[in-house]
Amino acid sequence: MTLKRDKGRIALIAVLAVSLLGNALAAGAVLRFRALQSELLGPAAEQALFPRAVRRDLRAALRENAETLRPALHRLAEDRAAVVAASTAQPFDRAALDAAMVAMRAQLDTTLGAVQQVIGDRLEARARGQ
Repeated sequence: MTLKRDKGRIALIAVLAVSLLGNALAAGAVLRFRALQSELLGPAAEQALFPRAVRRDLRAALRENAETLRPALHRLAEDRAAVVAASTAQPFDRAALDAAMVAMRAQLDTTLGAVQQVIGDRLEARARGQ
């Protein structure tokens, strides 16, 4: 009877230890990400965030417009794959790589424009609703 209770306690302590380790790893990853974000983007990175409620609303707007945005994102991924293919082609062809990067940049601008339109529309709707 005591052996059975001891095994239960040991199992509970082991599960607790694994849970605490997982939480510590997650917290470390978050802190590391924030440090890298600040290092790469500078001190303005923290001020460049919308408040949580606005971010939630913008995510909803992006989900609502997924059918419009998804094809542009797929084309962007295809263009990125073309850049990778051109960069690893044998023999290497700089002109082909440059052309692939120009095409990807054009698609990136198109995709970003579509995303910015959705964001602008939602922010405008929020401003009218206030």
